[in-house]
Amino acid sequence: MGTRNAAASVPPGAATWRARIHGRDGGGVAGAGLLLTDRTVLTCAHVVEAALGRTEADRVPEGTLRVGFPAAGTGGEVTARVAADGWLRLPPALDLAVLRLAEPPPGSVTAAPVGTGGAATGTPVTLFGHPASVPHGLWASGRVTGPGGAHPRWRQIDGLDLVGAAVERGFSGAGVWDLDRGLVIGVLATVLLGRRTGQADGPRVSWMIPLDVLDPALLPPAAPARSAEPADGWTAPPSALWPLVDRLLAMESFRLDAGPLLLGQLPAEVAAGVTRSAHPRVQLYHLVGRCGEFAQGPAALVRAVRWLEGDTRAVTEFVAQARETWPDRLADDD
Repeated sequence: MGTRNAAASVPPGAATWRARIHGRDGGGVAGAGLLLTDRTVLTCAHVVEAALGRTEADRVPEGTLRVGFPAAGTGGEVTARVAADGWLRLPPALDLAVLRLAEPPPGSVTAAPVGTGGAATGTPVTLFGHPASVPHGLWASGRVTGPGGAHPRWRQIDGLDLVGAAVERGFSGAGVWDLDRGLVIGVLATVLLGRRTGQADGPRVSWMIPLDVLDPALLPPAAPARSAEPADGWTAPPSALWPLVDRLLAMESFRLDAGPLLLGQLPAEVAAGVTRSAHPRVQLYHLVGRCGEFAQGPAALVRAVRWLEGDTRAVTEFVAQARETWPDRLADDD
């Protein structure tokens, strides 16, 4: 994967609100989080306990920990402590904590657009975690399947298919992104662990805490769902899209991931309508075709690929192919 300066140019949908929680004494990544306001981060209480080395669940942990923001690159860490009234260990939350930042986050980082009102069964979601094997983080996808977990108001999330990453240890505290609404609707709390001998083995089940359980005073005003304008009269023969798909497959990350990474960066209305397939090439074909159905879809796709892969030769060739496919839809600076 090519290098990139995420702080220099963060495209729409890049989820700059993503946070990672570090131990206070140079320890590794304890879990994930999300920037709730310009001075507060929401995560799981057990992530804070792990970061501070505390185990007394009935006591508010004292001490300072470090919060980083993947979209800001390196050097963007801020110190934080548990906020006043921010230790939420009682039902229905059970496992949430609000952290107060000692200073504002880097300028490239923005608060998460949040939404309440519940998560309907079948809602497609994506989230960004930091498992031990990939401390810099990766995306995983799933679908809300209904109530479940440690409290009746929690929601169960099942993996969509066997393509892409599974939710595992290190995803705790991650903001759960509703692909239909383009909003963060919850926090990943726990995952069902089982014996795993390969990517296709073991359970793909986890549980989230919906933001509905929080005191409204802790939440910023609900954000409107993101929108994308459909393109007028655009059609393309199926054969026109395959060269773009093959350019994507030339990049190892998309060859292995087959779409979830890109889905997490696209406008919600675009991502929500992408047909699912277990075959990587077919999955990417559906994704590229869906982008072409929207006026700003091609530009959003190009920005997402550049942000994820950087300025590599493969990306340059992909952009050239995109301009050939959509000559009237991409500006010179896209």
